[in-house]
Amino acid sequence: MAEYIKLYFQWHIILLIFLILSLVILLTDLGIGKKARVMLGTVIGVIFLLTIVHTVERYLCEETNDFPNFRFVLTVIKYIGPQLILCLLISSIINVKKVEITMFSILGVETILLATSQATHLVYYITSDNVFTRSYLGFLPFILSLLYLVYFIIVIIIKFKTEKFELVFLLSSALSCAIITILEAFDIIQHQLNTALGSAILFYEIYLFYVNSKKDFLTGLLNRHSFVRDLKNNQEKLVSLISMDLNGLKTINDTYGHAAGDEAIIAAARSFTSIKEQKIKVYRVGGDEFNAIVFTGNNEDVQGIINKMNENIINAGYSASFGYVMNDKKYDIDELIKLADFEMYEAKKDYYKKTNYKRNVLIEE
Repeated sequence: MAEYIKLYFQWHIILLIFLILSLVILLTDLGIGKKARVMLGTVIGVIFLLTIVHTVERYLCEETNDFPNFRFVLTVIKYIGPQLILCLLISSIINVKKVEITMFSILGVETILLATSQATHLVYYITSDNVFTRSYLGFLPFILSLLYLVYFIIVIIIKFKTEKFELVFLLSSALSCAIITILEAFDIIQHQLNTALGSAILFYEIYLFYVNSKKDFLTGLLNRHSFVRDLKNNQEKLVSLISMDLNGLKTINDTYGHAAGDEAIIAAARSFTSIKEQKIKVYRVGGDEFNAIVFTGNNEDVQGIINKMNENIINAGYSASFGYVMNDKKYDIDELIKLADFEMYEAKKDYYKKTNYKRNVLIEE
C-alpha cells in the first residue's frame, strides 16, 4: 500500500496541487454561483477519479502484467472521463438543452461501444496476456475528444468574442488540451491530458472569480468598482454619463417585502441593458442606483437612449429618474459623476411632485 501511495503522488503531484487549489476556491465564497460550483465540483471529482484510475491501471495492470479484465474496465473510464469533463464545461457555458442532449447521447453511445469492445474488438481489447490492442475504431475516443474540444473552441469564440482576456485565456486552455490529446493518441506522451484539464479547471475558476469580481451579484451588471475603473481608463472616449435611479423602491420594500424590491431592481437592470446601442455600458453602483457610460453619439443620441430606457422600465411596470451630462472635456471624472447625479435627483424631485408619492411614501387619496 505504501508503494502504491508513493507511485500515486509521483505521477500526479502537479495535478493534485491543481485540484487542491481548485477545491480551496470552491469552498471559499468568491462570488462563484451555485450552478458553477456544482459543475466544477463534479469536474474536480471526475479528474480525481481519473488520476486514481491511471495509477491503479499502471500499478496493478501494467507493472504486474495481471488483471486484464479489470484493466479493460479502467481503460473505459480513462477514455470516457475527459469527454465527460468537456461536456460539463460546454454545458456550463451555453446551457442549451438540445446541445446537452446531443453531447451526452453521443457520449452514451461511445460508452456502450467501449464497454462491449472486449467482446466485439471494435475499438480496443486486452489480450489474455494483458496486452492493450487497438482495433478498427481504436482512435475513436481521441477523435471524439478532439471534436468536443473543437466545439468547445467554437463556443468560446462565439460567447466571448468581445472579451479579449476571457477569449485568450479559454482558447489557450482548450488548444493545449487539443494538442495533448493528439500527442496521446500517437503515444508520444501518456497520461498528461488529466493534468491539462486539471490546470484548465483551476484557471477557469480563477477566471470566474475575475469575472464575478467585476459584476453585481443580483443583476449581473458591472459593479461600482468596474464603473470607476472604466471611467478612468476611458475618459477620452467618454461621450456621456447617464445616472439612473428607481422611483419608489422604499415603498415597494415596505409594502411587498425586499424580495419584491429585488425583482424591481432586476427589472430595471433588464430595462437599461435592452438598448441595442453597441457602445454603452451599464453598471449597478448602489441599491437602486445605476450608471451608464456612452461611448459614441451626440446629445440627441443620448436623449434617445434615455427615452428607450424609460419606455422599457415603464413597460416593466416600474418608474425611474434619469440625469445625464455630456463630456465636453471641461470636467474631471468626479465632477461628471456629480453633475449626472444632480440632474437625476432634480428629475426625481419633479417626479415626486407630479405623482402621488412624497419622498418614497405612498399618499393615500
